[in-house]
Amino acid sequence: MTHEREHQDVRRAWFNEILTTALNDLAHAEQVITCFASQEPDGFIAWGMAEGEATQAHQALRQAPSLQTSVPADYTATNVTADALFDLARKISQSLVRAAELAGDPDDKLACLQAALHAGRLSEALR
Repeated sequence: MTHEREHQDVRRAWFNEILTTALNDLAHAEQVITCFASQEPDGFIAWGMAEGEATQAHQALRQAPSLQTSVPADYTATNVTADALFDLARKISQSLVRAAELAGDPDDKLACLQAALHAGRLSEALR
């Protein structure tokens, strides 16, 4: 019985780590995209879809009951490119699908899958 409990503890810790990392990465992507949008004359037109998907992914993930929320770090947009944001969005989407597979709570699973959907749309908007 102890081995099974240890396995569940490791699984829960991994799940929480994925969620926390994805939440922070989405907050970072949101801030960077907003910064890019504000620096260009038509920035909100060019970056609007990406910004909306990043925001929706972030909000969807915040609905996960198991998420141990903390205030995401304040990031700046220095040395960040659209390609880096694309790679980050793809990584987030993959991580959230993995988290959904690990989730025991149906509401956690739903939050992860909704956030993964928006993160996938974010990566498409950044192509």
